[in-house]
Amino acid sequence: MPASASRSRESLASGLSRVLGDKVVSEVQILKLYSRDASTESGVLPVSLVFAESVEDVRAALRFALDNGLKLIAVGSSTSLAGNSVPKAEDTLILSMERMSKILEISEIDWVARVQPGIRVDELNYELARHGLQWPVDPASSKSATVGGVIADGGGGTKGAKYGSSPYWISALEVVTGTGDVLRLGCRTVKCREGYDLLHLFIGSEGTLGIVTEATLRLAPLPEAFVGVMAEFDGMGQLVSSVVEARRRRLWLMVTEFLDSETSEALGLKGKYHLWAGTDVNAGSEEGVLSKLSGAVTDAGGRIVAVARNMADFMTAMAPRRALYSGGLNVGFNMYGTDALVFWEDIAVPISELPAAVEELLKLGKDFGIKLLLGGHIGDGNLHPGLLVRRNAPEDEVKRYMSLIEKIGELAIRHGGTVSAEHGIGVQKKGLISMKYRSAGSEAALEAMRSVKRIFDPHNVLNPGKVLP
Repeated sequence: MPASASRSRESLASGLSRVLGDKVVSEVQILKLYSRDASTESGVLPVSLVFAESVEDVRAALRFALDNGLKLIAVGSSTSLAGNSVPKAEDTLILSMERMSKILEISEIDWVARVQPGIRVDELNYELARHGLQWPVDPASSKSATVGGVIADGGGGTKGAKYGSSPYWISALEVVTGTGDVLRLGCRTVKCREGYDLLHLFIGSEGTLGIVTEATLRLAPLPEAFVGVMAEFDGMGQLVSSVVEARRRRLWLMVTEFLDSETSEALGLKGKYHLWAGTDVNAGSEEGVLSKLSGAVTDAGGRIVAVARNMADFMTAMAPRRALYSGGLNVGFNMYGTDALVFWEDIAVPISELPAAVEELLKLGKDFGIKLLLGGHIGDGNLHPGLLVRRNAPEDEVKRYMSLIEKIGELAIRHGGTVSAEHGIGVQKKGLISMKYRSAGSEAALEAMRSVKRIFDPHNVLNPGKVLP
């Protein structure tokens, strides 16, 4: 029996306050806020909330958890969509990293930034822009998502078509493991081969192996110039074809985002399929690249409704795409009122497989009789189907919903893709990751992951019940 079983929540909170003072919060209404994330997953009330301000605070909270048989979940802004940061056990402490939000260094020569995990992605990039630099990992929730959260989930974003996801853009980490040890991993240099690559074990581990307390991020220069278009299509097939055609014409697009017709309409656009496609260019070549891009769109049957000749104008035009989450909720509320739930899936397939995968995806929704919205980062093959269901649906509807999620995962695997591109596994996708490794005949890989978990978190104190089935 854990030590916490014989002690009340009040006495545990009081003991924690003696260690960490006014950094501890135990008001029930605040704890309720920290028992959820942006997913449909519900959590339980944690014992207490700790606002860490230093590595020492993180280690102190961890020691208290270990000494009292508690669990510990580190959170940023809880924008995760797979239940990654939802507490499932009542004997849990939430460790908020949002006060550790400093930029410690920006190097204009090395193109790196050292930051604390609680800084928000947009806040970091606003400061980097003053130096002509960027951290090109750009999740749709960049206004609220923290760098530490992006690292924990291995996040990607709207610039993934050119820059990929976060693992490449992280050079070094300082992490506190489940044993309380502080590890400093990686290098400041571009090349770094110092033994096993422990750095990347922690990126995307969702806080199950360690808690990031500092990150050295690789940076890129801001584009010299930028061009892009916003286009509308009558069908999803045409939209996909335009992206494939752009690649055939050797356009290395930075941004290729899309929305389906119904979500577009819910966000104030025409009820058409919308694409935002743009790329960085050398000054003086804007019109030539823009002509090439426009040709790829129109030859696929698209109509260009807006043209941007700089990144600021393009990002302004792309505001509806960043509102995909709320747009899906609007559609759901129109259908089911406050009983609506929208579950945003996250798969990716090779770009060559996009036309067939999208066609099958849309057919799946119809076959299962479940409303399915669609948006995502189509230029890197990352699709976000949105499943609209009722919170209080009858059992047969819930079964259809769960079967559809499994079929979407099977579709991704069948087309050589992944069941999780950027949202992580959390609690909601553990069945899918198990299916992925089973289908690959590599269940031993899951056992290897369990062994890694036991090494860095032998007491299973860090975010238990997540990632591993």
